[in-house]
Amino acid sequence: MAIKNYITDPKNHKNAHIFTHNDKDKSNSLIVATHPLKIYENEVKFFISDTYGVDMNIGKTVEKYEYIHNGTDNVYWIASETGSGKFTFNSTDQAHAGTKSIKYDNGNNNDVLQLTRASDITLIGYTSLTLWIYVDKDWKAGDSIEIKGWDTGIGTIVGSSVKLEDYFAWNVHDTWHKISIPLKDMILTEETIDAIKIEIVANEGKQPKFYMDDIQFEGLSETTELGEFIIEPDPATWFHIDQLIISIADNIAGTIADGTMPGLSYNKILGETKLTNGLLYQRMQDGIIISSTIIQQLSDWLQRPYA
Repeated sequence: MAIKNYITDPKNHKNAHIFTHNDKDKSNSLIVATHPLKIYENEVKFFISDTYGVDMNIGKTVEKYEYIHNGTDNVYWIASETGSGKFTFNSTDQAHAGTKSIKYDNGNNNDVLQLTRASDITLIGYTSLTLWIYVDKDWKAGDSIEIKGWDTGIGTIVGSSVKLEDYFAWNVHDTWHKISIPLKDMILTEETIDAIKIEIVANEGKQPKFYMDDIQFEGLSETTELGEFIIEPDPATWFHIDQLIISIADNIAGTIADGTMPGLSYNKILGETKLTNGLLYQRMQDGIIISSTIIQQLSDWLQRPYA
């Protein structure tokens, strides 16, 4: 007795059938169809911007400056002095840039150069105080010059003073040196001042002769430009997305609700007012937008599937 065999699809349990070409020759056959083989590999992909890379924080970082004095090539902060009168605010003897610099030549201890701003400045976003210095002669191991932040309103130092000689090779003469003093060394990070003072505090023999130019605060700031971040498959490949993870972190001072857990408002993001423009998320296929949503506050996240 013949044994019947069936070709069955293990998923839908349907059997394959014989296809009859015609009734005359009774030639029968099975029709077989194939689909392209798709091989999937687990991989983590990041949204990427042509401008910012994978960094989604606020925007691009740019340099920022607060110009203080450059020998009066430009008008920035106003220079004044007390002591022996040996500072020249607009000397043309030497210049790092432009044609003029501040000159000091053979004065006395306690000579003070004060550079005063027209109004207060709060040093948020600034990281260092920089200047260029040119030693002409006579700077010795016992010479010391201090620089410090100042509040003219109450006549007192802000932060702490530091010594210029600790930040450059003072014994190398006849060349320009850049001095870069971290504001944390001066305890001036995010402090408010309206002047800086440079004071001759000690000497070994004759006082040194030197020039200073391009005195300024330097730092970084972030723009709030809009950016587009895209994740897409490589050519001739497919995406089968299992999870989409977006993390937002911040320092928050959340109140404790019922003594159990930090309270996060549904109409804010980590305590911050909801975003003005928000995060626009779009899914596209063949250039067509399949789905689109705007995230502005915590509740927008919670409405997403599997949130």
